[in-house]
Amino acid sequence: MKITAIILAGGLASRMGEICHEIPKSMLELAGYPFLQYLVSWLVKMGLNEVLISTGRLSEGIESIFATDFWGSKGVRIIREDNPLGTGGATRLACENCSNEDVFLCNGDTIVALNLFRLYEIHRILGTPVTAILTLSKEVPNQGAVSVEGGIVSEFCEGGEVRDLIDGESFFRGSSTGCYFLKRSTALPLFSLGSSSLEREVLPRLVSSRMVGAVNNGFGFFLDYGIPQRYEILKNNLWILKRIYGEPITDGGKK
Repeated sequence: MKITAIILAGGLASRMGEICHEIPKSMLELAGYPFLQYLVSWLVKMGLNEVLISTGRLSEGIESIFATDFWGSKGVRIIREDNPLGTGGATRLACENCSNEDVFLCNGDTIVALNLFRLYEIHRILGTPVTAILTLSKEVPNQGAVSVEGGIVSEFCEGGEVRDLIDGESFFRGSSTGCYFLKRSTALPLFSLGSSSLEREVLPRLVSSRMVGAVNNGFGFFLDYGIPQRYEILKNNLWILKRIYGEPITDGGKK
């Protein structure tokens, strides 16, 4: 399927402390494989013909696995930042290097159960440059931070106070999963050159112009393991990871 997946895997991981001093969050091991291998494998098995891994600090560990002919034959490529660009700048750089008009953007440290193609069809119907995938899960730091009216995001408050979730028809309130669909040709000019934050700078600006749609992913599993406590939860519940992503693809048995 002609959809490019962009995985943001270049963060500083400052909240993880010493755990990520020499390894990026996305490469932390779970049941013998880095999480990124589960995620990339799932996207490949879903039939996406291009997967771009956006890297920065500590890119070498990611490149040692994925910058190979094996993964290249499956459409997997590394897009490396020369200087820190933030999530907004990294998204723009990856979009400049992708081959498809339709883009699925996600984080390299978030486990989320998605019906990817159903959500993609809703994005196509909305026709917005950016479509946010929202969750009604209460296990989210920015609970209730995104308000939606008639399929268009009317308020996006990253880091705002926790508010009641609302599951409605024309209006609902949920939380960002960190996953988005983009229309490359219309979204790319909306991202500024240089460093920026996707959810603190870019999206609030686009929301003010009613350029961001939203799809409701309901109460499916969601876990951002960006802090050590959540990583421990995940390590103790590996069955969830395998239920969502299945077994990872391996290069001739290599990790």
